[in-house]
Parts: sequence; structure tokens; C-alpha cells
Amino acid sequence: MSCEDKKPLKIAVTGPPAAGKSTILRMFAEEGVPVFSADEEVHKLSRPCQKGFHQIIAKFGEEFLTPGGELDRKRLLKAMLKDKKFKKALEGIFHPLVKDRLIKWVNENQGSSRLIAEIPLLYQAGWEVFFDKVIWVTAPEDVLIGRLTQRLGDVSLARALITRYFEDMPRKIFYDLKIDGTILPEKIKKRLKEHDLL
Repeated sequence: MSCEDKKPLKIAVTGPPAAGKSTILRMFAEEGVPVFSADEEVHKLSRPCQKGFHQIIAKFGEEFLTPGGELDRKRLLKAMLKDKKFKKALEGIFHPLVKDRLIKWVNENQGSSRLIAEIPLLYQAGWEVFFDKVIWVTAPEDVLIGRLTQRLGDVSLARALITRYFEDMPRKIFYDLKIDGTILPEKIKKRLKEHDLL
């Protein structure tokens, strides 16, 4: 019999923008499971005086600052969707920073039975190998665009973001559970429990 401590089950939650990933993350958090959000980490790293902020300004210049001195996220998003090289450079800044924080978070939570991380670009970044289980969350395209339009206030931008997300996906993806982000939360919880994930 091994005397080594049992390592936590690492579960990734991924899927297109506005599919419902954050809702699932909250379900786990409410059960006391440690959660990690790549999007939240990007927001933190983008704040003034943070590593991501300084690297973006050094790479792309102050034209991406708001009058208040913060990063203009919408302008960055538009530039990323317009220019694939810009997108690659932006990901080159944030992916290593977020991965460092992810690994640190995992190491700090080794006493938990499971860990849940929301990683929107899981497949695009090639991070699926880091996890034991993957939950793929999706929704019909019109629902994704509708939700994203409410969030961004721009239907054209919403359509472009959804299109780019799927364009950058590998041709084949593998996951352990697929969840429709439009079903009732109670049904989502039931599915998670049926697969012994929650």
C-alpha cells in the first residue's frame, strides 16, 4: 500500500464565451470546492501595476489605455479579433502568467479531494493534459451571441468573438461530460453528481 497522500482530482470547465461556465464554477464553490478562474486571473493581471498590464503597454503602447489609465479591454478585444498576430502576442503574455498562477493554486490546495478550474481556452492553449477530467459547457449559437451581446453591448463583436473561438479550436476535442448551459441549474447539478464530479 502506498503511503503517499492522494492527490486531488483536477477538473477543467471549458467552453465558448457566455456558455455558462461561471455558473458551474459557482456550484462547486458553494459546495466548498476550491475554484480557479482563468478569466478572473487575466483581469487581475491586467490591472495597473500588475505584470500583464506592464507587458501589454511595453509591447503595444499606451494607445490601449483609457483616459483613466486602465487597459481598454474592448479595444484590445477588437484588435485581437482583427489581427491573429496581435491575438497570438496577447496570449503569449497572459498564458504563461495564468499558468504560473494555476500551478501555484493547485499546489496550495493539495489537501482537497477535487479542484475545479475554469479555463476558456483549454484546448487552444493545449492545457487539457494538465487535468484529470474535462467538462465541456456549450449552448446554441444564437444563445451565445445573445448573452454575449448583452455583456459587450455590440452584436457584431459578439458574433466575431464566437466565430474566432471555434475557428481556433482543434478539429477534435475530448471531454468527460458535456453540459448544455441553457438547462436549469438543478438539472446541471444532477448531471454533475451522476458523473461523481460534484
